[in-house]
Amino acid sequence: MPDLVFFDAVTDATAPLVGGKGLSLGKTAAAGLPVPPGFVVTTQAFRRLTARGVRSDGGFHRALLDAYRTLGGGPVAVRSSATAEDAADTSFAGQQETILGVVGEDRLVEAVERCWRSLFTERAVAYRRKQGVDEADVAMAVVVQRLVPAEAAGVLFTRDPLDPDGRTMLAEGSWGLGEAVVSGRVQPDRFKLDRETGAVREKHLGLKAVRVTAGGEEHVAPADQQRFCLSDDALSQLAALGRRVEAFYGDPRDIEWAFAGGAFFLLQARPITVAGAAEREAVRREVVAALKAEADPRGTVWVRYNLSEVLPAPTPMTWAVVGRLLAADGGFGAMTRDLGGEPDPALGSRSAFDLVAGRPMANLSRLPRMQFARPPVRYPFDEYKADPRKALDPKPVLDPLAGGGCLVGLFRLPGLMLRLSREKQARARAAETFAGTFPDTAGAFAAAARAALAQDWGKLDPPAVVREFEAWTARTLIDFARDSLKPTVFAAQAWEDVTATLTPALGAERAGAAAGELSLGAKPPADADLAGAVRELSAGALDRAAFLEKFGHRGPDEMELAKSRWAEAPGELTRLISGQAGPSVSPPAGPGWEKVADEAKLSGSARGRFRAQVERLRTYLGLREAGKHYLLMGYAVVRRALVELDRRFGLHGGVFFLTPADLPDLLAGKDLSGKVADARRRRQTELSLPVPPVLFSDDLDAVGRPPPEPAGGGKLEGVPLSAGVCEGPALVLTEPAAAPPGDGGYVLVCPTTDPAWVPLFVRAKGLVMETGGVLSHGAIVAREFGLPAVAGLPGVTRRLRTGQTVRVDGGRGTVTVLSEPG
Repeated sequence: MPDLVFFDAVTDATAPLVGGKGLSLGKTAAAGLPVPPGFVVTTQAFRRLTARGVRSDGGFHRALLDAYRTLGGGPVAVRSSATAEDAADTSFAGQQETILGVVGEDRLVEAVERCWRSLFTERAVAYRRKQGVDEADVAMAVVVQRLVPAEAAGVLFTRDPLDPDGRTMLAEGSWGLGEAVVSGRVQPDRFKLDRETGAVREKHLGLKAVRVTAGGEEHVAPADQQRFCLSDDALSQLAALGRRVEAFYGDPRDIEWAFAGGAFFLLQARPITVAGAAEREAVRREVVAALKAEADPRGTVWVRYNLSEVLPAPTPMTWAVVGRLLAADGGFGAMTRDLGGEPDPALGSRSAFDLVAGRPMANLSRLPRMQFARPPVRYPFDEYKADPRKALDPKPVLDPLAGGGCLVGLFRLPGLMLRLSREKQARARAAETFAGTFPDTAGAFAAAARAALAQDWGKLDPPAVVREFEAWTARTLIDFARDSLKPTVFAAQAWEDVTATLTPALGAERAGAAAGELSLGAKPPADADLAGAVRELSAGALDRAAFLEKFGHRGPDEMELAKSRWAEAPGELTRLISGQAGPSVSPPAGPGWEKVADEAKLSGSARGRFRAQVERLRTYLGLREAGKHYLLMGYAVVRRALVELDRRFGLHGGVFFLTPADLPDLLAGKDLSGKVADARRRRQTELSLPVPPVLFSDDLDAVGRPPPEPAGGGKLEGVPLSAGVCEGPALVLTEPAAAPPGDGGYVLVCPTTDPAWVPLFVRAKGLVMETGGVLSHGAIVAREFGLPAVAGLPGVTRRLRTGQTVRVDGGRGTVTVLSEPG
C-alpha cells in the first residue's frame, strides 16, 4: 500500500488510506470540479511513522518533498483527513489540524506531524467519544493541497437547512481565506440564493474587520468592511458550482469555497449532517401520528417524570434493551406480580413509558395498568390541564367506579378494598424478609457478571457474542431486576408508613419533612456505596485501582449503553472528583428516631412500631442504591457484548443505533451502515423538536412548537444556527476552560468557538456566540451534537451572566433570560 496518493489516483478502494476529506477531494477532482491540485499522506504512513516522525524514514521523507515540489513548492494548505471524517453523520469539523500558508520543506514536515498529533488532542477524543466512534478504528491521513490566494472565501449549503420549502441555498463569505469564517472570527456576509437560478433573494452585510491571508491576519479597510465580499454575478456562479457538486453526489452538500481571479475553487464538500426544515416537519408529523395511535380515546397525558432523569435521550439499542426492564412482561411486571399486583396482560411487552421525540415520557393512562388489570385508580387529567405543573409529580386518586360505571363499581368496591389490603399485607410480609436474603442473591449475580466481563471475548464467534447479549439482557433486566427493583417499593411503603404515623400529631407538611430528615444517613452496603467511595477517592483515602475494582462498571449517564464505563475510560475519574478535593466528609446524619418520636409524643407500642418503620426506611433506601449498583454490573456485560459486535463489524459506534431485531441481519453480513446513518439522523432531528414537559393528547401539535416567551423576560435576537429549543443555566466564558464540576448541563455562552472548546460541548444543552455563521465550527458541531445554537450577538458575554437561566431558540435565533441566579 502506498504512503502517498495524488488526487488523480484516489478511488473508493483507497478510502481507508486517504480518509474522508482526501476521498472527497480526489473524487470531485476526478469529476472535473475545480479542485486545487494536491496529494494525500496516507494512513499507512501515519501508522508506521506517527511515533517516530517523518525523518525517521529517509525514503518516505524524500518522496514527501518530491510530491511537494510537483505542486510548485509554493504555499500549500496542510489538512487532516481522519478515516471517520466528513461522513454522513459526523463531519469532525475542526477537530484535527489545518495549517494554511505552509512554505518550505521543513515547515511541510512539521505541518504533517502536527496533523498526526492532532488525532490525540483532548478535543478530538471528546468529540469521538460523544459521537460513539471507536478509537481503535481511527487513523489519520493528511491532505497537502496548493493554496488558493483567495480574495474571498466561505461556505455554502446547497440546501438551506432553515428553509422549510427547500428552495434556497445559504452562503456565507468574508475577505481573504476561509479560516476567518470557519473559525468564527468574523460575522460573515450572508446570502440566500435561489437554488434553480442563483438569483440573490436576501443578503445581509456582516462584520468583517479582519481577513486571513497566507501571511497571517490583517485589518480590513473600513470601505471594504461596508461592501459585500461577492457580487450578485459571482453569487450566481457559486450557486452553479453548488448545483454541480450536488448533482455529482446526489444529495445536499456543505461546501467550502475560495474565489480568486474571477473563478471559484472547491476546497471541501461534506454531507449536510443536520435535517432541514422540511425534514424536521415531516419527522414532527410522524411523531404526532405515533402518539395519536398510543393515546387513550378518553384522553392521555404524557409527562417527563422519573425515568427521564436518568435516561433523557436513549439511543435506539438502549431504549429497546431498557424496554425489557420496564415492560409488563419484563422485570417491572415480574416484580409487581411477586408483590401481589396484576399488570394488565393486554400490555404484553409495553410499559408505562413512550418515547416522545426521542425522550422517555410516562403515559399516565397506561401507568395504572402496570399495577392493575382493571385499575381502581386514575390520574386527575382535568386538574393537570388546568395546572400542568401538578402533573410533574403525578399522584393517582382512588376511583373504584373507573372502567365499570357506577352500579358495577359499587358491586366491585368491597372486593377492591379487600384486594388492596391484601396487596399491602403481601408487600409488608415480603419486606420483613427481603433485606436478609437479597445480599446473597445480589452477591451471586455480581460474581457471575464479573466472570462474564473477565472472559476472553475475542475467542467468542459473533453468534456466541449475540447469545451472551441476549442471555445477559434477560438475566439482568428480567430475572435480577424483579428483585433489585423491590427495595424501591419497600422504601416507598416505609416512607408512607412513617408519615402516616407522624401526621396525626405533626400535620402532613411536618410529617413529610421529618421523614426526609430521618432518611439522612441511609446508605448502601460498603461494596455498593458509590457516593462514599467518591468522597474517599477525592480525599486520597482510596486509590484509583481500588475504586475501579468495585465501581469500574459505573459511569456518567450509565443507563445509556452507548456511554463508556469508568473501567473503559479511567480518565473520566479526574472530572468526577474535580472540585471535590479535601478531607473525606460523610453526609450529615438525620436526627435520631427518638427525637422525632418525642416530638410526635409517641409512646408504648406505637413508639416501638415507629422505630421499626424508621429502620425499615433507612434499610431499604440503602438497598435501593445497592440494587441499582448490582444491576449495572449485568448491564455492563450487555454493553460489553455490544461493544464487541461493534468492533467486529466495524460499525464505529453504530451498533447503538440498531436494535436487537437487527442483530440477525448483522450476523448474516448485511450492510447496515445506511440504517445506522438514518437512525442517527432521525434521533438528532427528533431531539431538535421542542417537547413540553407535560403533553396532552388533545394538543399534540405542542410537539415542535416553541414554548411561549416568558412575560418580562429579556430577549436577545441573533442569527439562527442550529434549530431546537433548550433551557438551562448560562455558563459564560471568554476562553476555553474546564467544565464546571458535576453532571448537570448548561448553555455555553462565548465569543466564538474553535476546536479547543469541544470538551465543553459534551455537557452543553445549547450554544450562544457573539460571532459565527451557519457553517462556522461552532454551528457545525452544535448541529451534530443536537444543540440549539444562536450567534450574531456582539457583547453577549457581557450581557449574560453565569448562573442565569436562559432559553435558546435556535430556529428563531433568540436567547431569553428566564431568571436570575438563585
